[in-house]
Amino acid sequence: MTNQGAQRILVIGAGKGGMAMLELFAEDAQIEIVGIFDANPEAPALLIAKTLGIRIFFSLAVAIEASRPCLAFNLTGDESITAYAESRLGSENIVGGFQAHFLWNLLTRLKQTNEQITQLAYHDHLTGLPNRILFYDRLNQEIKRARRDNVKIAVLYLDLDGFKLINDTLGHDAGDALLREAAKRILSSVRESDTVARMGGDEFTVILCRALTANIKDRVARKIVEALARPFMINGKRCSVSVSIGIALYPDHGETAEQLVRISDATMYLAKRSGKNHYRFAQ
Repeated sequence: MTNQGAQRILVIGAGKGGMAMLELFAEDAQIEIVGIFDANPEAPALLIAKTLGIRIFFSLAVAIEASRPCLAFNLTGDESITAYAESRLGSENIVGGFQAHFLWNLLTRLKQTNEQITQLAYHDHLTGLPNRILFYDRLNQEIKRARRDNVKIAVLYLDLDGFKLINDTLGHDAGDALLREAAKRILSSVRESDTVARMGGDEFTVILCRALTANIKDRVARKIVEALARPFMINGKRCSVSVSIGIALYPDHGETAEQLVRISDATMYLAKRSGKNHYRFAQ
């Protein structure tokens, strides 16, 4: 639905500047991107425009006629295009030359800043893994898919055995280094489609999507246990930890994210109390 009060914008140039324009402003309620022009049908921003349902033009004359009245941004660096657009739209309705180059730099920096903010908001700063917020978001999405497709998913709750001793005796820097290495080993034990997250401290979670057979869950849990049982070399010193894992299944043990996490967490503590260095399924 068109917003009658929005500024109508024609993007000229579907390179990096055009990509920045689309990615930042395509969903802005105050801006309506009425079209994008580029003579090159392979220009990268055209794929984004197609996904967003924005009109694509390969003729500048047609683009201007179909989009007017509009404010045109010439991001190509070609001054003859700016001159032509001025002749059709008026100089007050075209941004080109230095202004467009400045805008391209500004938008690119804003995009990078937004990506950095998103990274900080949804990822653990130490390991780079998804944090608790992103974990719950992904788990809720996987539950919806599992319900729709009538398949199982598994939530693994992990706690490192012996981590506190290393952290206390070798210091927090060594503890942080061990957590980073542990995160890498857990990631290498799962599939690309699965999610590994850090919940805080030395606790991690894993979402195994489409866990169709018990063999998959057993195999992944066993790989994680074996991977973390191997000695770590931290700051030139040999360190050893193990891991206790609790496993809860959707829909067998819970139908919400909160239930699955609570049950897998409780099952992990049962595994820890019964000897550590192994995994256990919820009953």
